[in-house]
Amino acid sequence: MTDDPNALLVAERISKRFGPTQALDDVSVAMRAGEVHALMGENGAGKSTLGKVIAGLHKQDQGAVRVGGRELKPGSLDDAFNAGVRIVHQELAQCHNLSVAENLCLHDIPCTRRGTIDREAMRTRARRLVHTLEPSIDVERELGRLSPGHRQICQIAAALDEEARPGAEPARVIVFDEPTSSLSIAETERLLQIVRDLAASGLTIIYVSHRMSEIFACCDRVTVLRDGKFVATSNVADITEPDLVEQMIGRRLQTPGGGERSPGGEAAALRGLGGENGHAAGPQDAPPRLEVEGISSPGKVAGVSFSVRPGEVLGIGGLVGAGRSELLDAIFAVDARASGRVRVDGFEVDRSSPRGMIRAGAGYVPEDRRQQGLFFNLSVAENIVVPFMRRLARAAGVRRIGAEREMVTTRIEDFRVKAASARSLPGELSGGNQQKLLIARWMHENAKVLLLDEPTRGVDIGAKSEIYKLIHKAAAGGAAVVLVSSEMPELLALSDRVLVMGEGEVRGELTGEAMTQSNILTLATRDGAAV
Repeated sequence: MTDDPNALLVAERISKRFGPTQALDDVSVAMRAGEVHALMGENGAGKSTLGKVIAGLHKQDQGAVRVGGRELKPGSLDDAFNAGVRIVHQELAQCHNLSVAENLCLHDIPCTRRGTIDREAMRTRARRLVHTLEPSIDVERELGRLSPGHRQICQIAAALDEEARPGAEPARVIVFDEPTSSLSIAETERLLQIVRDLAASGLTIIYVSHRMSEIFACCDRVTVLRDGKFVATSNVADITEPDLVEQMIGRRLQTPGGGERSPGGEAAALRGLGGENGHAAGPQDAPPRLEVEGISSPGKVAGVSFSVRPGEVLGIGGLVGAGRSELLDAIFAVDARASGRVRVDGFEVDRSSPRGMIRAGAGYVPEDRRQQGLFFNLSVAENIVVPFMRRLARAAGVRRIGAEREMVTTRIEDFRVKAASARSLPGELSGGNQQKLLIARWMHENAKVLLLDEPTRGVDIGAKSEIYKLIHKAAAGGAAVVLVSSEMPELLALSDRVLVMGEGEVRGELTGEAMTQSNILTLATRDGAAV
């Protein structure tokens, strides 16, 4: 494999250990100039670690990385950068309160002869970089006001900056780590086109993603890792999706019907991953478990009302910026400016803080696990029990360590969270295992209400199967589930009905055969149009 005469980049016999965890074990792979080379595997398989070793962010324990025959200094970001290796992170490292131009010039701010900032030179450089990829981006606009897709494009533009460091090679290799995890459908399509264009210009693109559709739409070859070991490298044109999944997880997932998928077949197949028959929604005449009335937040959500019965999964559809995440923030009282009423089992919830929703038996998996979800300075165990310490404690408020340990052990096993130990910090886990840790905190047998915002973001297909089953199980146990997902097949597969939002308002409701991708998009893009 590593003797490929056309290879620009060679990673040979790479091993990397984090404490007791063997993240990479004797992995070798070669990548060619002008190709998009995917790295795939389950959460914790080692694909992001390999990308970071190549980019010099991690120092391997053994093995070598060579670019154009030049061996890179292990763990040296500077040496990798000077050799032309760049990385575009999943969690964007940007200053949202600065303009696009200021962000792109932070490494080398142009100055006038008087020593003041040369803002015109700054804007000129930023336009040259950004407008090559996306001419519609205003480089004078505050970065935080751009859409996630445009912020991602700005980070790609920074990676292509040939003036970033005097003496450094221009970009030859770019590692993309889950670049579309928070993008809309249209933004994803645009990003994939940019990736293909970069490869066509001669760059080597290393593409880390869990999304099968992107691999088959964008990539030339794919390397699969499992448990830190190399499994196979294949031409994308020569491998099928079931074969690729089998390489990733070591077994073939069974979906109903088999054969080729019909236009609606992807949703059916996803439903099959959750269990043969999915879940049965609660009785039509059952009293609502969750009632939301007049939820509003200035500039975000306007007068949203709905109810969810026990055992029902209510999907919330819409485009990025429609107010879906903001609605869940408001319901769970994360948004202090939100108004409106929430009742669980007929009892009004104190919404002065999230504590009232927690006491009522509600749990919330937010979209941004880093900013809103996990406590990165606390252990895996503490992250799981932190909302329930008071409930588990003795009457005097003394912690019951045994009860906490039992809860932690059960949740880690049930949700298959891969961690060296319960004392590990979330930052030591892969992104997918961080997501499973967050879900493990809230999805328990006594949960009455579950608010799930992009619950499978950054999660591999095997873990998705597990999460779908858990959502079905929670609903079957009587929980009222509210689900936000940007993946249309997932939303349609898991939901009993769908509310479609646009500009902070509910545009309409879809049930039965009317629950289709085209109808969701029709409602999302038109002012309350009926279907």
